[in-house]
Amino acid sequence: MQVWGWDDHSEATAKQLSEKRLADAVEGLKKGIHPQANSWYQYEDRPLREERIEEISGESGLSAVVTRAKSGPLILNTAAIMFVDIDLPDPPPSVRGCLGLLFPGKKVDIAGDLRTEALSNIEKAASWHSGFSARCYETPGGFRLLVTHKGYDPKSAESKEILQSFGADPLFTRLCERQSCYRARLTAKPWRLEMNRAPCCWPVPDGLIASHTKWLQSYARACVGTGACRFLKTIGTSSQVCDEAQVIVKVHDGLACTGDKLA
Repeated sequence: MQVWGWDDHSEATAKQLSEKRLADAVEGLKKGIHPQANSWYQYEDRPLREERIEEISGESGLSAVVTRAKSGPLILNTAAIMFVDIDLPDPPPSVRGCLGLLFPGKKVDIAGDLRTEALSNIEKAASWHSGFSARCYETPGGFRLLVTHKGYDPKSAESKEILQSFGADPLFTRLCERQSCYRARLTAKPWRLEMNRAPCCWPVPDGLIASHTKWLQSYARACVGTGACRFLKTIGTSSQVCDEAQVIVKVHDGLACTGDKLA
């Protein structure tokens, strides 16, 4: 069994925490409690084990951190500026088949219809929140909102209510609360570039540094011309952009809106 500890300042403190967590895990196994090692949302009770690429400071201190997810993409983690990712539902196969029979020889844009309806629902939800303003982006699987009028405490009931009002994934909503941050992917998912995921998690073992570096170089080349999202419009009951959001918009758009092909 492998257990990790963490601390921003002291390796000794991190080691102490890892020893305590190992003891707790062993005690849990004795009681029949098995850790879910393959679950992405296993990190609800601890920091994500990701390489810090860049720290972004605001007027009140650390505003955001760019990290690299274990599969390889860059992630923007923000302390207060909210991101909301809204995934489109997949149309049932029976619906696709029936429409093909009803309109033989005619291309039926089910995905386009779903996007149009979803965007209308997003704009309607935005109108429920007084003074709300957000930049709306198209993503490969739906839409992303970058809320600009003010920051929110990710642990607050208000944050949870807003995320839920837009239909954000419940697991993502819970992760925002537990991790005290909002997250947005900035670069392509490797499988959309026909690549395997990064060969290892951070920190990279000495024996895998060469292969990991080679993977990063290949990934960077494959990302050229792609973007994680595409800006569509500003939505809400205002067009306000607070000072902290201006910084986040610049970082986000500079890394996520970089190509015509959404990935």
